[in-house]
Amino acid sequence: MKTYSFTGGRPSPEDFPVEGLIDATARVLRRRGTDLIAYPHMVDQHGELAQVAATRFQNGERAGSSCIPLPVEEIIITGGSNMAIEELARFLTQPGDTVLTEELSYMGSLGRFRNLGLEIEGIPVHPHDGMDVQTLEQTLRDLAARGVTPKFIYTIANYQNPTGAILTLERRKRLLELAGQYGTLIVEDDCYGDVHFEPPLPPPALYELSGGSVPVVYIGSFSKIIGPGLRLGYMCVPPELAEIKDRGIANKASGLASLIVAEYLRDHLAEHLARHNEVLMGKRDVLLAALEGELGGFASWNRPRGGLFSWIKLPEETDLDQLEALAAEHG
Repeated sequence: MKTYSFTGGRPSPEDFPVEGLIDATARVLRRRGTDLIAYPHMVDQHGELAQVAATRFQNGERAGSSCIPLPVEEIIITGGSNMAIEELARFLTQPGDTVLTEELSYMGSLGRFRNLGLEIEGIPVHPHDGMDVQTLEQTLRDLAARGVTPKFIYTIANYQNPTGAILTLERRKRLLELAGQYGTLIVEDDCYGDVHFEPPLPPPALYELSGGSVPVVYIGSFSKIIGPGLRLGYMCVPPELAEIKDRGIANKASGLASLIVAEYLRDHLAEHLARHNEVLMGKRDVLLAALEGELGGFASWNRPRGGLFSWIKLPEETDLDQLEALAAEHG
């Protein structure tokens, strides 16, 4: 009997641009093939993809979230957004340091923070409105009273994993105020920001709202719009963290994959996102219809406007181990 897993965020195979990537690969190899015998930093094999990451936000119009002007010189291409998160945490922290995250958050990030020996303080997250900034304020106050300054606040403000929440504009502004007040960096993981289904668009990114007044590291990903197997993400670091570029992080990402994705997305980003998001929205609608038909009146859930996750809440008295066993029996 086949088991269907609804954990983890994977894009749809239906809209994977096989032919477009084949064509892009042929063009890249004809034009830049000999560059691949050198190390990436020697020929800037990631420069073209950094340009795509920056220019995709121009004109304030795209199929994803709101406009974010990213300076090319501050973009570091990484082997997926996971590498960006881990390298950043290694750069900023020592074992025993404290970081703040949403109480429910991406398991990969939480696992990396734990492996680095960090103390994680969880902040409750509302399934529609995002991180509870009142609790965040109290937590920062309590930590300050103990002489502890968190190394960073990690948040997935758009289409949060796993709740699908969108941090409201009011909460984003308050989060920035608190980070500035307590001298704490913000790490904004926006790897789902391009996966947008219907209006309204999410509020501006924390990176954009800060205007440089509060240090914000913006993390993005190409994995969620093309495929995780490409292992391509990026982070945009403020000038205060420019030293991280000296760690050779970009050399760990594939130069060939960077050139291929840049070649393809330079001409096809808008149409690809429109097709990609239409497929995923259809799958979301199938899920919501099935939930209503099978679990209406028993469970509750949100209707995400984008991303890869919906938060489904069962009655408190539900025995989850027994539920899993029964579900397996029934396929």
